[in-house]
Amino acid sequence: MPRAKKQPAALPEDWNYEDALAQIETITHRLETGELPLAEVFEQFAEAMKALQQCDQFLLTKQQQASLLIETLTGQDEGL
Repeated sequence: MPRAKKQPAALPEDWNYEDALAQIETITHRLETGELPLAEVFEQFAEAMKALQQCDQFLLTKQQQASLLIETLTGQDEGL
């Protein structure tokens, strides 16, 4: 029996796509330079993955909204 897809958690109200990207870039830079102790590498990697998942969720939601809008507009054009 296929498992139902888990609904992603809602993004925090103060969440911002550009801020999340900046956080990912900062963490990536720190990981690449090797300036972190090993224990913190794993913590920072987990933070970056969380931010990436949030960005993915945001973009997927916006893509779905755009598709719905296009479908709605296309449907209206056919009625003309």
